[in-house]
Amino acid sequence: MERAIRIENVGPIERLAIPLPESGVVVLRGRNGVGKSHALAAVDSLISGRGKPPCRDGAAKGTVEGFGAKLTIGRSTRRVGEAEVLTLEGRLDISQLVQPPIKDEEAADRTRIKALIQLSGQSADLNAFESILPENVSLGELVPPSEQDNDPVVFAGRLKRALEAEARRWEKVAEEHKAELSVVEKELGAAPQCDPELWFRIVRQPGVVRAEAEMAVAQALANLRELETRQELAAKQAEQIAQAKRALAELEGGDLVSPDKIDVEISELDEKIRKLEQALAAARERRTQLVRRREQAVALQQQIAELRRIVSQEVSIVDDAEIAKARDALEAARRAHAQVTDLIHKAYLDKRLEELRKRASEAEGRAAVFRDAAHATDDVLSSLVARVTRKLRVDGGRLVCDTDRGTEPFGELSAGERWRIALEIAVEQVGEGGLVTVPQEAWEALDPVNRAEIAQIAKQVGVVLLTAEADEHAEIAAEVIP
Repeated sequence: MERAIRIENVGPIERLAIPLPESGVVVLRGRNGVGKSHALAAVDSLISGRGKPPCRDGAAKGTVEGFGAKLTIGRSTRRVGEAEVLTLEGRLDISQLVQPPIKDEEAADRTRIKALIQLSGQSADLNAFESILPENVSLGELVPPSEQDNDPVVFAGRLKRALEAEARRWEKVAEEHKAELSVVEKELGAAPQCDPELWFRIVRQPGVVRAEAEMAVAQALANLRELETRQELAAKQAEQIAQAKRALAELEGGDLVSPDKIDVEISELDEKIRKLEQALAAARERRTQLVRRREQAVALQQQIAELRRIVSQEVSIVDDAEIAKARDALEAARRAHAQVTDLIHKAYLDKRLEELRKRASEAEGRAAVFRDAAHATDDVLSSLVARVTRKLRVDGGRLVCDTDRGTEPFGELSAGERWRIALEIAVEQVGEGGLVTVPQEAWEALDPVNRAEIAQIAKQVGVVLLTAEADEHAEIAAEVIP
């Protein structure tokens, strides 16, 4: 039984019969304005039950009939019966999948991916990207809510760029740690040579070892200062004794006046003063002189007593050998302190090296995690595409497929290969024997070789392609491509 769709009084079409083979290509031919686009839209409305084709001017009603269904167009549109064939129902223009009118191939692939996701008929949940994020990182931190586009392809691009930016940031952190690591390694130089027990204590308790070394230096310095002071005091004491001996000899050899004798003379003079008022002034003067001499005599006796005490002391001599020994001890303590200080610094550098290596490694790990997450955005898009077809996937932001030649970008396949895959996707959606409409512009853009190849592919996969082409026919003519 011949399959056909009959259209009457739709748009500029008065009457049209479109024969439909089991598979292959049917082309509606005619001049521009004769109703080819109206015919394609009317077929879609008949099968999908959506849309309202315009009724022909002057006609009471129009009809579209075929595949067990009938669409009546008038003041109201009625559809009876259930179409025995499926179409893509406007969900996908396969010509847009084959070759979108975009020169940039990456942008064209974004359009293709978006079309495939829309074809699945399921809304793309942006939360699907949550699973690929590094631990404790949220979508909002990478892509602000104001930039979270509902278009999964656009969102995936923004998320991927944000993840790559984070990866670059962590890579920069790792490089900074490595640069500092190189400086510290250079400063540290060769492994420190010292007593293993000392190095162990320095690593464990650098502050304690430093304090001990500083205390040893302080003690050695104090000992040296004490000895030097004692030596200086001994020298001064010896000089004082010598001076005292000389002064004592001079004083003991001179004429000493007893204070008691002076007291007696003072008494006699006092008596004379009482008796000899006229000689009072002279006597008083003499008395004053005598009092002064007495004071000098007392002071001289005290000086003699002090000198005798000094002379009687024993001098504690600090020889130069003991001073030299103390100086050697101080120098040894300073060398030990310098060694401890150097070892403590090396221990700090050694610890710093370990910290920098750890931080550089952690930063590289974080960068790798973000890089992997950025790559995984392709996996999310691939999972969305897989709802429609397993023939295509996303890799590096491009729509790719696996061929005998390996993995290739879909857009770089030959037109025939792209059409075959597009038609196979259409078959997966509409089933064998389904109907796929192709816009006139897309069909006219193909050369004769590609058209013949597409007709052959349509027959192989078992679908009917209905399209249109402008020519000189005054009325629409439907032609089945052999």
